[in-house]
Amino acid sequence: MGLTARLAERIVGDGRPAGDAWSDLAERAFVDTVGVLFAGRNEPAVTALADTVLAEEAGGPARSVAVGQALPVGAAALLDATAAHALDYDDVDDALFGHPSAVLVPTVLAVAGAAGASGEAMLGAYRRGLETARAVAAAVGIEGHYQAGWHATSTIGTLAAAAAAARLLHLTRLATRHCLGLAASMAGGSRQNFGTMTKPLHAGLAAERGILAARLAARGFTADPDQLEGPMGFLALYGAGGGAGDGPGAAAVTAAAGSGEPAGLNVKLHPCCYATHAAVDAALELRPSLAGRVGEIAAVEVVARTGGLAPLIHHRPVDGLQARFSLEYAVAAALTDGEVTLASFAEDRVCRDPVQQLLRRVRITAADVPPPGSGPPAWGSPFPAVVTVRGDGGTAATVRVDHPAGHATRPVTDDQLRAKFADCLGAAAAAVPVDEAYDVLRHLRRQPSARAVLDILAVPAGR
Repeated sequence: MGLTARLAERIVGDGRPAGDAWSDLAERAFVDTVGVLFAGRNEPAVTALADTVLAEEAGGPARSVAVGQALPVGAAALLDATAAHALDYDDVDDALFGHPSAVLVPTVLAVAGAAGASGEAMLGAYRRGLETARAVAAAVGIEGHYQAGWHATSTIGTLAAAAAAARLLHLTRLATRHCLGLAASMAGGSRQNFGTMTKPLHAGLAAERGILAARLAARGFTADPDQLEGPMGFLALYGAGGGAGDGPGAAAVTAAAGSGEPAGLNVKLHPCCYATHAAVDAALELRPSLAGRVGEIAAVEVVARTGGLAPLIHHRPVDGLQARFSLEYAVAAALTDGEVTLASFAEDRVCRDPVQQLLRRVRITAADVPPPGSGPPAWGSPFPAVVTVRGDGGTAATVRVDHPAGHATRPVTDDQLRAKFADCLGAAAAAVPVDEAYDVLRHLRRQPSARAVLDILAVPAGR
């Protein structure tokens, strides 16, 4: 079997529960994603999209958390996934170079809510979606795919959403292969749109199109059943190519499924591109040594891993959207304010003279290996950083961070996760009982129906 068939086999599986380790990972992902979804639902990108959708569609079997209304399944996922990614505060997967849960959680909420699926079924669908994303990322050559300009959250996320929806809709193996083939022809998303409203829309489109692929396949709509590995298929077009047979298909699925506990996800503690987080943490560690003398900084030097700067395309940001993809701004804000929070990306904060002056003194270089004397001789992650602050008098201090706080190797505690969730709901002024919502999501495996979950979450947004 090639990759498409192997993935279908895995997606359909035997119907057993997700397993404790996977359920714990997925429940934490639901908490984190729903929190940032609420925080992002009043962003201009989301309100413009909601006005567009609601002008033509209302009512349906699903419910959108972003607007608190009944909608068609695809429309609910489109809005919720866009809101979940609007602040770039959603989780990251090292294996994907992207944001899996911003796509998968809204997909599962929409499809499961319409079908009345159980919490266990929701967690199983999330698992199959994440496994699919990791398998395709391994097969396509994810770093080359990303460096070429593709936004993996959208391209690979479309396939992940299709897998999760296929699982919830109980597609056959053959229908699931057609579903993946359909999704492969719907996938897209250019990184040139980072720092604009279109970036979060990528997550929304991935969720909507993945659901459409599964619903079409459920009705007998066909695609090439070996699309991913075919000579003109997804792998050939989007990456290193695959070829049929046991090679890439078997290796990719084995790598994704693994054994024992699943690889964790990186939870963000700053609402900006994950490629800035190591540098932000280093800058925050350096700030106390400045003793309030931020204005005396002569230069800030940041050394990042070659390839780790790819998403950071805005060097002189003029608004919050651009600032989320500016390493210069993130470091300058951390040194100036001692924190990088949701408030850091308000336009008046981005345009402050002290921060704008300091970010012009930030110099960034990329290197295949870390600077001598900074620690281990090899980088330890895709997005590490070494930050050096130089004072007017020639003094210098350096900190290296390979894995920022919240990385899978430095996971947030449940208390930290709950605090972030409460902060996000507070920022949205959401009329949702925080403790009840957190507990329902954190123990999703106990819930008999997604509809009961949405009764708590899908309240009118008061737009």
